[in-house]
Amino acid sequence: MRRELAQVRWWRRLVRARRDLAVAFLAQPGSDVAAGLDLSWEALAAGAPTSAELAGAVWPDAGAFTASTLEELDALEERLGAYEARVAATLDNVTAQMVRALAQQQRAENPREG
Repeated sequence: MRRELAQVRWWRRLVRARRDLAVAFLAQPGSDVAAGLDLSWEALAAGAPTSAELAGAVWPDAGAFTASTLEELDALEERLGAYEARVAATLDNVTAQMVRALAQQQRAENPREG
């Protein structure tokens, strides 16, 4: 159960990161915004990677992001969240049962201590 819970949490982090990337891609400024930079900003940004370079590194298949991508990722995240809650509850339940069983066994083996 602990391994499954860790795996579900890992997948949730990946889905949330993918959603963040999709939002960033859909909200990135166009080239017309970059053209309006003032001179001080251009001097500060000299040598920095361009938006196009960063986008190419982060989104090699940029055409895959649409507004429906966000809805799909939100639905996936919701389903993973519900599954995580079930796994966590099951883990808590199993752990509590094991503790009770061990306590009962301890009392049965040492009746004077319990």
